[in-house]
Amino acid sequence: MEYIPWFVWIVIAAIIAGTIVTVSTSRGTGRNELAQALKQNAEANEKLVARLDGMDLRLTSVEKTLNEIPE
Repeated sequence: MEYIPWFVWIVIAAIIAGTIVTVSTSRGTGRNELAQALKQNAEANEKLVARLDGMDLRLTSVEKTLNEIPE
C-alpha cells in the first residue's frame, strides 16, 4: 500500500463513489418502472375481471334457459 501514490487513491475513491451513485440511481429508476408496470397490470386485471363477470352472468342465463327447456 505504501507504493501507491496519493493521487491514485483519489482516483480509486472517485471510481468507487461513481459506481455507488450509478448503482443507487439505476435501482431507483428500476423501482419506478416496476411500480408503473404493476399499476398497468392491475388496471388490465380489473378490466379482465369485469369482462369475466359479464361472461359468467351470460353463461348463467344460458344455463337457466337450457334447464327450462322441456324434454
